[in-house]
Amino acid sequence: MQNRRFKNQAFTLVELLVVIAIIGILIALLLPAVQAAREAARRSQCTNNLKQFGLANHNYHDTYKALPARRGGTSSYPNPGSSRSHANFDRLSPFIPLLPFYEQGAMYDQIKAGSGSIMAPCS
Repeated sequence: MQNRRFKNQAFTLVELLVVIAIIGILIALLLPAVQAAREAARRSQCTNNLKQFGLANHNYHDTYKALPARRGGTSSYPNPGSSRSHANFDRLSPFIPLLPFYEQGAMYDQIKAGSGSIMAPCS
């Protein structure tokens, strides 16, 4: 009688394999849903970035009554006493003036100051 009681308390190999198979099937059903959620999150992040870009362009236009120049810099002319190769005059993309409108004012200030960590000088 006591041997029978101990025998019923343990899992058989078949029961263990069935439980593992059920868990595997549940995971296999769950993975596509997780991947779809990640894809939807990436898509919404991309859409949000495009909206932010459009808003930055509109805010820049409202502030300066023009869109950013195709080529520009953070100053009108090279700094006095420095060579043109070390100034960012006429060498920056039109995205740089939009940085403050993307809430990236600190990065814009570093570029304007000529920080070497952001922009390497041309040779």
